[in-house]
Amino acid sequence: MALDRQNSPYRRGNRFDQMPIPMVQEHCIPVDAGAVQLVIESRQLTNAIVADTYHGSVDAPVVFDDHGATLHVVGTADGLEHLRFDCFEQEPHYHYIENAVSANTVVRIDELAVGDPIEFSLACVEHHLPDMLGKCAPALADEVKGRMPEVQGAMAQVRDLMLRAQQPVA
Repeated sequence: MALDRQNSPYRRGNRFDQMPIPMVQEHCIPVDAGAVQLVIESRQLTNAIVADTYHGSVDAPVVFDDHGATLHVVGTADGLEHLRFDCFEQEPHYHYIENAVSANTVVRIDELAVGDPIEFSLACVEHHLPDMLGKCAPALADEVKGRMPEVQGAMAQVRDLMLRAQQPVA
């Protein structure tokens, strides 16, 4: 039985009752990987982008001025993003996206414990994708589990694109 740990100091990330900032399509490169599409984006995050996206409804207590490679995990059949890995320079993190309730949980990547955020994110996708999808998209998780060779076959191209996407958007 899963425990509701939302109010625990040991919870898995911070849950927000809103969707993450959408991808900027012109900065994205999709890679087909069977039941999912792995979309690589060179991404920036600033307070102005947060304010524009959420129309001032988010009062961020921190200054956002970050960039880096992002890996979006999108269902091939539904076209929805279910996981996101933001391998930012200052605040690397990932998102479990709950489309049915328009929410997402943001989990900080502890680069001191796990090393390079890009390598951590690629390892998560290559080795733990069905388990991670099980938290936010159980039906897709089941489909991906049977098609992991397709995901693993896409990883060399995804790694190359992620390394190139580290640089700020010009």
